[in-house]
Amino acid sequence: MLAEPERTRWDLNFRAFRFPVRIHPFFWIGTVLFGSSALDAFGVAYLLAWVAIVFVSILIHELGHAFAFRWFGSDSHVVLHAFGGLAIPWSAVRGRWKRIVVSLAGPFAGFLLYGIVYGSNYFFPWATREDPLFQRWLYDALVFVNLLWGLVNLLPVWPLDGGQVCEEVCSSFSPRNGRRLALQISIAVAGAFCLYSIACMMSERQGADWLDAIPPQFRGSLWTAFLFGLLAVQSYQVLDRMKWHESNWDR
Repeated sequence: MLAEPERTRWDLNFRAFRFPVRIHPFFWIGTVLFGSSALDAFGVAYLLAWVAIVFVSILIHELGHAFAFRWFGSDSHVVLHAFGGLAIPWSAVRGRWKRIVVSLAGPFAGFLLYGIVYGSNYFFPWATREDPLFQRWLYDALVFVNLLWGLVNLLPVWPLDGGQVCEEVCSSFSPRNGRRLALQISIAVAGAFCLYSIACMMSERQGADWLDAIPPQFRGSLWTAFLFGLLAVQSYQVLDRMKWHESNWDR
């Protein structure tokens, strides 16, 4: 998920604040698939609005990383792809606390956008219960993508931003075993969220009462089960590869 996808003839290329931006075609496909429920429930206009919200939100997230890279002396380019986006630096950022700031800059750029959305609705209400459905749905979608996705991205799961911060923190306490510990934490957290998502899906089918106490946006789904299951497996593979290299090095 940290690898830059290969270029295709269908890539969309432009610049934002002098940062080169490339959008892989799978970004649009993934966004449409993830927002298919909006199409089923409300129609094409809502799906197009969903695609626009995800595009703007993820671009702002990645530009947060890009501006942090630039602040610390390294320019970068942005790639949006099926699993979200990447801000890829052109040179390494030296200094642990600087790398932590770069990792946190993306989610906090999203939180800033959420604050603008929340503040605009607070001072100039445009998404109250009395307003049209589209405006209320638009507000909820902006909150969901910029606040909830941002919080999920801060979980100590590799290679999410929170997982990279976790690795830096663990390595500061144990330079030799920091990455190993961070990957173990990643496997445990991602595995727990995968199981939670599966439990939510099974309980929803059975009409379990305990789900009533959990807001719908905090319930697990097939998507979160797949995502965190994939992240748990990926962390395990990286950890296993590390052990293999260490065992061969000891020989």
